[in-house]
Amino acid sequence: MQQLFDMISLVADSSATVLIQGESGTGKELVAKTIHGLSYRKGKPVVVVDCGSLPETLLESELFGHVKGAFTGAVANKRGLFEEADSGTIFLDEIADTTPAFQAKLLRVLQEGEIKPVGGTQPIKIDARVISATNRDLTELVKAKTFRQDLYYRLAVLPLYLPPLRGRREDIPLLVEHFVAWSCKRHRQPLRTVSPEVMQALTEASWPGNVRELQHYIERAIVTTTGPALSCADLITTGSKSAEHDLRSVSRGAVTQAE
Repeated sequence: MQQLFDMISLVADSSATVLIQGESGTGKELVAKTIHGLSYRKGKPVVVVDCGSLPETLLESELFGHVKGAFTGAVANKRGLFEEADSGTIFLDEIADTTPAFQAKLLRVLQEGEIKPVGGTQPIKIDARVISATNRDLTELVKAKTFRQDLYYRLAVLPLYLPPLRGRREDIPLLVEHFVAWSCKRHRQPLRTVSPEVMQALTEASWPGNVRELQHYIERAIVTTTGPALSCADLITTGSKSAEHDLRSVSRGAVTQAE
């Protein structure tokens, strides 16, 4: 993670495209916003686009805009998100979920630095830093011919990889303390403590949903339990099966050791 932080600092002030790869819940959007916040564009807008949630036709209209009459329902000209992000940053999340036809149009935007609204004839120059992210291995998709190789090289000028939470377990206590404090403040509760036994169980859990799962897990425990400290019993009641198994193991181990 320290190497990742160093890389974020190094790439922030350039204008080159950044590709962030990592599993869901590892914090790719947070990294993108951090890069924007450390760059000379920080006073400008950062626009987030979830490419996987929109069909191709709508995605093209959202990103590039459209002119009046371009299609049924286009009753007025509409600025695209690339225009909204001009002089700032546009973050294209789940870029692997786009179609080859859309990838060709995105490649042209990156090469020419201009967009053409749907139904329009005049290109519009834009200056937006492009950061993309995916939870899939783009090199494998390139080999499978489902992702354009030339676009991959355009997007991955500065590649960053976010490791899963199970690969950085020493960070879990820091994250737990942060999320406990954040959740207590958000839900107007006095600050709760975490016992060493619970912290050990949380550190050993598998967390397939990564940091996002841990955050929601801690918040659920804060909201649904009472008392000054989070106990193993509290977390077993509110937790996921994977964490429950680990917590039960810790409880049995503690009983055996005491006996």
